[in-house]
Amino acid sequence: MEVRHLPYAVDPASNRQDFYENYWKKVGLELLCAHLKPEGKTLLDYGCGRGEALQLAGQLGFVATGTDADPECVKLAERYGTAKLLDLEDPVRQFGRKSFDAVCCFHVLEHVENPKTVLSQLGAISREFVLLAVPNLRQLHGLFRRSVSLSGFNEGHLQSWDHWHLLNLAERHCGLKLVQWGFDNTKLPFLSNLSYKLLGNGVAKRLETGVFLKLFPFHCQSVMGLFKVR
Repeated sequence: MEVRHLPYAVDPASNRQDFYENYWKKVGLELLCAHLKPEGKTLLDYGCGRGEALQLAGQLGFVATGTDADPECVKLAERYGTAKLLDLEDPVRQFGRKSFDAVCCFHVLEHVENPKTVLSQLGAISREFVLLAVPNLRQLHGLFRRSVSLSGFNEGHLQSWDHWHLLNLAERHCGLKLVQWGFDNTKLPFLSNLSYKLLGNGVAKRLETGVFLKLFPFHCQSVMGLFKVR
């Protein structure tokens, strides 16, 4: 089976999911900035994809570097800053221990075969913080379903977490300590789609990043956490 790859082009203005692919990066980097002043600090974006996080990080004041296993993503990310092809076998050797002030990893860990190894490597590369975001198993979109289906599921995902299990992986197995959770958007069954159909894309996004998120923060799209390197 050929697994679908990250799309090389997105349309955040008209596509709600495309908007959120950049929004969780914005939320995550703002969370990092609340604990680390960005001016002159170095940041590695592990699995940088098209490079949007590099652009956001640079605008905030970070000296950002991206890395990805896909040469096409590296080429796209170079529009926004330094990007390098990732050595999947030994990224610690490639970048060096404690070589960046912080490492971010947005919706990548669910694609790797050994998340414990990768997360431990990120902690070894970082001097201070590791910023993670992965898909949330506790999303409410399947609340009323009476069967299990692969339709709409990303076939490239090998595992996923809720907040409890990501915390367990990070703290008990990878030498990290939670600093703070971050929250991006919460979609509610029926209400999200109804607001989109009746009121449009903009209103749906405001509800999902506003009142819906405040009501159900731990059911948001991403499990996002800022972790301190021990």
